[in-house]
Amino acid sequence: MLFRRHLFSFYLFLLLLLGGLSVALSFVIEKEVWVPEVWRLPVVVGAFCLISIVSFYWLIQRPFKKIIREMKALLTGRPYHRLMTSKQDEVGVLAHFFNEVTRSLESISGDVKNHQRLRKELDSAQDIQQLLIPKQPPLVPGLSISAKTRPASEIGGDTFDFYQKNDRYLIYIGDSTGHGIPAGIVMVMVDALLETFIDLKDTLTDILVSLNKYLKPHLKPTMFMTMILMEWLPEKKTLRWSGAGHEYLVHLKAKSNEVQTLKAGGIAVGMLANNAPYVHEQEVVLEENDFVVLYSDGIVEAKNMAGDIYSLERLTTFMQSQVSAQTTPDELFEKIAIDVGRFMEGQIQLDDMTLIVLKHTQKPVQNPVSSTDWHDATPLVH
Repeated sequence: MLFRRHLFSFYLFLLLLLGGLSVALSFVIEKEVWVPEVWRLPVVVGAFCLISIVSFYWLIQRPFKKIIREMKALLTGRPYHRLMTSKQDEVGVLAHFFNEVTRSLESISGDVKNHQRLRKELDSAQDIQQLLIPKQPPLVPGLSISAKTRPASEIGGDTFDFYQKNDRYLIYIGDSTGHGIPAGIVMVMVDALLETFIDLKDTLTDILVSLNKYLKPHLKPTMFMTMILMEWLPEKKTLRWSGAGHEYLVHLKAKSNEVQTLKAGGIAVGMLANNAPYVHEQEVVLEENDFVVLYSDGIVEAKNMAGDIYSLERLTTFMQSQVSAQTTPDELFEKIAIDVGRFMEGQIQLDDMTLIVLKHTQKPVQNPVSSTDWHDATPLVH
């Protein structure tokens, strides 16, 4: 409608101009300026056509050509310019539309660049975190070990590690609150401090108290980590541990096929300024072929599509039905992973998962070949 009104005004202007030209020609004739009669009509028509072409180019074709040129530049990835116009007709509408589209594209392009930068930084943080997770379980006299972790997002809050200090063998499992970057930061801090205090302190209690003392001032009130720090004493066939509010230890006795759930005890590191009153050491003696399983809450709190949780009870019952004297830690790990995956029934993983399976055996332990990367194991979801 606007375009038709624009053309109507344009041709009305031309008609008035033509009328004025005719009057001028008549004046020339009346003043006896000689113009051959045969040329009068062609001159008027030619003038009308010329003015029409020039006016159409200047008022319509030229603005449209400029818009099309900038659109081509945009579509081919070349530099383009905003279209400045005060017109309210179709040309103005197209120019305004082009400006809005390019403004939106520039905003999206900025978001994409920021996302790419954050993605690169996130990948770097993930690489650093992966360097802190041991690639393979260590050789420990009297123990066969399988240990893996699977984060729920790019950066996980679960962690574990193995330390050897002279003739001492230490193992720890930790679970930061939540998951993602904040949990990953806590995990990195704990891992660095723990290795330092293992070298400086002699007892598990002193290690956890010192860790908490130096960690707490650098954390927000909602940031902390539950953990279990263990020491294996090969000559005594004993696991000694000190807990910091973590999940239970599951001890499966090979001879009786009995399962004990041992409370970790303690309170999470980083939760209180002084955790000394809550730190206590406990121990359990292992017999030949006994299993001890450590896990994070991502295992027992895994949900299925109906909202039910996997639970500690299901884990212990399943272990009793699957373990024999010949079962290896890797085999038990795989069986548990498959059972958790089947229980979840396609539900997405909501929390980080870590599982450590220890087996006491007097047989010489071969060089470890299993990876600690859960992605190398049987997938959770089928």
